[in-house]
Amino acid sequence: MSKYIEHEGTIVAHTAPHKYAVKIVQQSACATCKAASLCTVAESKEKIIDAETDDTTLSIGDNVIVYARTTMGYKALVLAIIIPLFIAIGTLLIVSQFITNELTTGLLTLCVLIPYYIVLWLMRKRLEQQFIFYIKQKI
Repeated sequence: MSKYIEHEGTIVAHTAPHKYAVKIVQQSACATCKAASLCTVAESKEKIIDAETDDTTLSIGDNVIVYARTTMGYKALVLAIIIPLFIAIGTLLIVSQFITNELTTGLLTLCVLIPYYIVLWLMRKRLEQQFIFYIKQKI
């Protein structure tokens, strides 16, 4: 298994010393299918990612490889999906013991996730420092 997650991209801006804005095209698995042009399910999205490099020869328009450690992907998975899942299941089990109305129980379970995502949003600057992407020249 690879230690890095990689995507091809194009440099669109020089944002700071050793930092570039890179446009990548994120594709669903079926977007690479030969029948994707006939299918309405296939999708792709363009995203702009800030990435760092020590390479001083890069310029706007260069094709590059954006990469990050796979551990960063696992950390994002835990923060965005696993922790909220456990919070929701725990809340559902506790609230269902005290409230018999299923609609109210479900709404309370969903509402308890709002503070969690607000805290994540408030910590976005700190998280940005931990989630760092790098670029290298495409060979």
